[in-house]
Amino acid sequence: MNLFSKTFTALPALVLMGVLFTMLWLGAITAQPKKPNVIIFMADDMGIGDTSAYLGIKLMPNTKAIAKTLKTPNVEKFAKQSMIFTDAHAPASMCSSTRYSLLTGRLSHRSYLKKQGWLPHGPNSPMIHRALTTLPEMLKRSGYVTAAIGKYHVGMDFDDGHGEPADEFDFQDVDFTKPILDGPTHHGFDEFFGVPGNTEDPLDTEPRIYLRNDRWTFSERSKMQLIGMKHREGRILADPDWDLAQLGPDFLREGVDFLKRQAKADSPFFLYYVPTANHLQQNPSGPYAVPESIAGTPIKGKSGYTDGSKGGEREDMVLENDVAFGALLKTLRETDDPRSPGHKLIDNTLVIFTSDNGPNVGDNNAPNQESGGLRGKKAKIWEGGHRVPFILYWKGNFEGGDINRNLFSLTDLFATLARTVGVELSPTEAQDSLDSLAYWEDPGKSDPRARYFFCHLGPPYGNDAIAVRKGSKKLIAEGGLARPWAQPGTRGSAKSVILYDLKKNPNEQGDFSNSKTEEEGKAMSRDLLKIHNQGHSRELDTTDNGNLILDDGWHNLRNDLTGYIGYEFELLEKRTVTHLGMWDDHDREQPVRSARGIPNEHVPDQPSRTGKKPRTIKSLHSITLWAFNGARPFLLRRLEIKPGNTGELVGEFRYWKLDAGITLSKDKRYLLTLSTQAEDGDHFHDPVSYDGLSPLINPRVKIIKSILFRDQEMDRALAIPSFGDLHHDHSAFRIPVGPTLRFQ
Repeated sequence: MNLFSKTFTALPALVLMGVLFTMLWLGAITAQPKKPNVIIFMADDMGIGDTSAYLGIKLMPNTKAIAKTLKTPNVEKFAKQSMIFTDAHAPASMCSSTRYSLLTGRLSHRSYLKKQGWLPHGPNSPMIHRALTTLPEMLKRSGYVTAAIGKYHVGMDFDDGHGEPADEFDFQDVDFTKPILDGPTHHGFDEFFGVPGNTEDPLDTEPRIYLRNDRWTFSERSKMQLIGMKHREGRILADPDWDLAQLGPDFLREGVDFLKRQAKADSPFFLYYVPTANHLQQNPSGPYAVPESIAGTPIKGKSGYTDGSKGGEREDMVLENDVAFGALLKTLRETDDPRSPGHKLIDNTLVIFTSDNGPNVGDNNAPNQESGGLRGKKAKIWEGGHRVPFILYWKGNFEGGDINRNLFSLTDLFATLARTVGVELSPTEAQDSLDSLAYWEDPGKSDPRARYFFCHLGPPYGNDAIAVRKGSKKLIAEGGLARPWAQPGTRGSAKSVILYDLKKNPNEQGDFSNSKTEEEGKAMSRDLLKIHNQGHSRELDTTDNGNLILDDGWHNLRNDLTGYIGYEFELLEKRTVTHLGMWDDHDREQPVRSARGIPNEHVPDQPSRTGKKPRTIKSLHSITLWAFNGARPFLLRRLEIKPGNTGELVGEFRYWKLDAGITLSKDKRYLLTLSTQAEDGDHFHDPVSYDGLSPLINPRVKIIKSILFRDQEMDRALAIPSFGDLHHDHSAFRIPVGPTLRFQ
């Protein structure tokens, strides 16, 4: 028996009990729940040089340390206690695209938003389809309470008073007394307080009314203001008390209130805090809408630089973010953690500070102080457009001021947080999110994996530029991957334009220097095309999921598979089907129609024309119509199309009349499929088919999801990820290239 055991033996029973109780009590206050709370604070348009957290830090080994930044004392103090990243990136150089990727774990150009990187004024259909799993939905699976505060900006559906999405450009058909039809609370957030999208008057975007959960906070249309600037003057609906300068204080009040309520909760929480600052935000009078103070701290006119120079109104809004972030941290430090008695919330909260893209000021093509000396700014493909501040804290895990130089994208947050909280992702979730937890835990470990960034304003390149980063190498490619209406000959391609080695060329100057570099660029371009065509960039575990088709181009509905392609749909009214058909693109090496752009409020979607040249079908095809009985479909009609049977050509589709009509009701789900065989000569590879766009059909058809399955086995049906983003507002007039039907 050792001295320790002898001592315990000699203790009186009462003292022993007291010691044991004390040990248990100390253990209770020391032990931490395994799952951390999570806060993502995502500023708007904030560059690396917009925070003194990066003062004195080299962004790349051969660059000078950052010598001047805006003063952000709260973020700076936070960074000294945290892990600070020097090579973290927004998935896109514009706001909506980045937010889509963060929330879905998918590359931004896989969404319907291809013409530009943000949702502009007017009604914006949801970018995120209900079938897609979102980051908050994943966390809810693990027991989290979820909240979003601030700017949503990935599209919403407003009720027109009849339960249908409003589509009037000036929101004249919105019924503000009704709940919204699709928004944050439909995609995993238990709570929401904020605005649908942008709020600045120069772009004249969105109704100026707060939303709380799925309800408008002001609904009396007769008392609403009509505000706006430029060509939208007097046409933007707003709450009569609307004041842009109050957004920051109002968001902070809601954020602090949410955190304080967690002192009484027994579940971990996720707070997605997305202020509108420091985005350009002007009232009709012209100046920036800067609050006088936030949380008792003066803001207006108080910003400044680390060299002692004074900031302007935009810089005041950067300071607004800093003060708000500091107030949230203070609340975490002062609020008891109900899951860990004796601790505060900060002790087990993973806190992230970042931005949705680069700064909104500076030179488009030159190094900028706001970008930390990087080239370019917001909306550009240069590093300054998408490299952003990223600072991470979790007590006992990521702290101490460590610098992490690994490549990272906000798209990766989905998979990384899933690993952190113990959630296993399925192959149909977050297909482009790379688990980076190992590289957080060991910053010295080098991450060799490539990352992909989308830019909608690429000049001097095209408006569909995509950057590929792998280590220090950066390729800029263009073509038709992000922009399906690219010029003929470039659609569906990934043309390498320029390759930089950022170790040697941190300011991204020059061109391909030699044939070796050019070949390296082409190889990276081929990798880009591969991940685009396969529909995912992370490795997917399909050992227990044999229904996932991984052939190159499968999501493009090309004919390199044997099985069925089609879509699940509903009808908005009872109709009788008289014909089944298929898209007329057979026995041709080139697409028969040109691609066209996403419709807007001025230019409706228009089908392109195939011409009148008759063509025949080369191989046997089967078109089938199914109805669902619960989860299982049953066959309504099968139509066998023999080679040489031309049917009736109508527009872009070839139809065959049924021997008897089939009446479909509005309260059921249906499935329409078309057989396809590898190398059968039927080329389902139209340049825009990868995102599900197809010719005009009956507006009463509501596409739910596109599907494919092989070997004609219905239990292998799977939603195609590339089509999962099509909301019914965008798919109501389109179907995936393949089968179709005609109504009486």
